[in-house]
Amino acid sequence: MKLTKPLIKAHEDALRLLEKDILTHDDKIFVINNWQEAAEHMNSKHGAFFTPFDLARELDQCCMFSHSIIDLCAGIGTLSFAASIDNLYTKTPTNITCVEINKDYVEVGKKILPEAKWITGSILDEELIKSLGTFKQSISNPPFGNVKTDGDIKLKYTGSDFELKAIEIASMLSEFGTFLLPQGSTPYTFSGQPNFTDLRGTDQMPSKVAKFIEQTKIEFQFNNGYDTSVHQKNWRGVSPTVEIIPFVFEPNQVINQIGQVALF
Repeated sequence: MKLTKPLIKAHEDALRLLEKDILTHDDKIFVINNWQEAAEHMNSKHGAFFTPFDLARELDQCCMFSHSIIDLCAGIGTLSFAASIDNLYTKTPTNITCVEINKDYVEVGKKILPEAKWITGSILDEELIKSLGTFKQSISNPPFGNVKTDGDIKLKYTGSDFELKAIEIASMLSEFGTFLLPQGSTPYTFSGQPNFTDLRGTDQMPSKVAKFIEQTKIEFQFNNGYDTSVHQKNWRGVSPTVEIIPFVFEPNQVINQIGQVALF
């Protein structure tokens, strides 16, 4: 993404704010909206694009339990920050852990969400994953596609799509998950479409998703009607069609009290 002069100026203003020891709430919003991940990093090479803030707030409303959160591939912490300020249905998070491989993103994230535990590392690192403990809720906008990252963790899913690997890793750490995924990595289409379409059992079912479900036994849930296409123009350098996908990793513990997770 080539930055325009206004974008460069806003990014420089965000950098000046980050020089402060403590950011105000408005400072944090400004940094989230204007700190450009593409200014010094080839984020497109790694399939990593920061979540538009308004979309992050919508994803948070699809979370079942949020008082204990693990944010995988956290970037600068936009999803966790949204959960910490705009949780309408559950308790304000008291235990937030953010895992991010890019050390520069982590440094920015620590200013936006200093109350979180920030860990620099790959979610494909088995030793790291084993050290994290367990959480009620995992959240993530993981890199999309065949992203090369160091790691030695053994997974049931044998495909190459990073976002699907991240789901299986979340299942090792949490009871519930909420992910932002490209529409082509889900078993249904809804966002940007006239109707909801269940692709399971049809020739339109993405083969990688069918493979993932068969190998991991993890089922994708429907989010009860969040059409993310209204935020499609708010991404930086891309305009993906995505879906918000809830997961129940321990189905025997489903408590559908708020109607945000509907099982197929």
